[in-house]
Amino acid sequence: MDNAIHVCYALNDISGTYTKFVGASLCSIFENTKSSVVVHVLHDDTLNDENTNRLIELTENYGQNICFYNILNASSSRDFIGKIQQIYLPQYQGMLFRFAMGELLPSSIKRAIYLDADTIVNMDIVKLWNVELGDAHIAAVSDSIIARLPMDLVPVVVKNGLVQQDKYFNSGVLLMDMDFFSGYRQITDDVIDFLLQDGINTDYPDQDFLNCAFYESCRLLPIEYNFLVNYARMQKLNKEEAIFHYAGGALKLDTKDTFDTLFWHYLCKTPWQNENTSMRSLSYLSQNCRELAERSNLLTLLLGKPRRLIFGSRALTSKMELCLNGTFYDSGEDETTNLQCGDLIDVFFSLPPDERVLVIISKHYEILKKMFEGIGLKEGSDFVDGYILTLSEKKAAEFKDSAIIGRY
Repeated sequence: MDNAIHVCYALNDISGTYTKFVGASLCSIFENTKSSVVVHVLHDDTLNDENTNRLIELTENYGQNICFYNILNASSSRDFIGKIQQIYLPQYQGMLFRFAMGELLPSSIKRAIYLDADTIVNMDIVKLWNVELGDAHIAAVSDSIIARLPMDLVPVVVKNGLVQQDKYFNSGVLLMDMDFFSGYRQITDDVIDFLLQDGINTDYPDQDFLNCAFYESCRLLPIEYNFLVNYARMQKLNKEEAIFHYAGGALKLDTKDTFDTLFWHYLCKTPWQNENTSMRSLSYLSQNCRELAERSNLLTLLLGKPRRLIFGSRALTSKMELCLNGTFYDSGEDETTNLQCGDLIDVFFSLPPDERVLVIISKHYEILKKMFEGIGLKEGSDFVDGYILTLSEKKAAEFKDSAIIGRY
């Protein structure tokens, strides 16, 4: 074990569905690496027995070793998490568990590779393991997306001049000098102090701290050691051998995308790819297809009806992700339960029948449907349920028109 490559993950899994990403990442390492690997998993009580056993099964199938460290069992790291809970919601705390590596991992470990769960190691990880750190305490890859952002969108530590934009690194893949980190016992206190500073309001707490703390002691590595998938797609880049990082929601269900198929290739070799998982994936895909069909039909109708009257909730309408030309009429439902049509009906009947359509965006659609049908309007031609257009998380289709509806 002394000659093994040590790889560390840190996670909390409130839903019980996140650990499979660690499984896929581990599988990719085992499939491509001939050397002995010891896996270290830092976790809290959200790592359930089923997922633990699957990680053990996967590791043993490849003749490798795995160790688990409950971060809540050590007093200092437990205190650290208690303070973190005052700052971040539980689902965002796992990214900070890595700062307990120096305390929890055995002192005999001289170096370790830290990986985010959303990584696929499509290379022999010994290449990263053998990188010389020299006087540096960590090695990482500069963030290729952050390097190209306008200044108003960069992380706060770059905006405040604490880190140069082109030297800001991504913390999803790190080679770490564990001799240094095992002696840096006050690191968790420094993290808390950093996060509580005035003006530090960050979406990247672990990454921003590491960039500030190791600005002068980080060796920057070639891009293949942390190949951001979103960046690769934007630049139309590809590599045969790399550590692919699916940060920023890069993983989709596109069977024609080489990065997506690479992830699923490794996941299918893990204990998570069972009958239940397959059925959930098919159900999710089927739901997306239905939403795509519904939205496509609706947009086809709207494109053929240039006189659009949008009626309903201001709050719901403001969530509409599409650019939709139309005149908005407030139903008043955000302020009272009494629906108000105003002069909507008169305006509707004043328009040519083949050009007009009423788009209803309201939680009271069924009530309004009966009311409009009662005055002779037909669903699907005279009026439609536009609620699906407000679901910003459903990226099912794009629709662009000459004007943008006002934000209400």
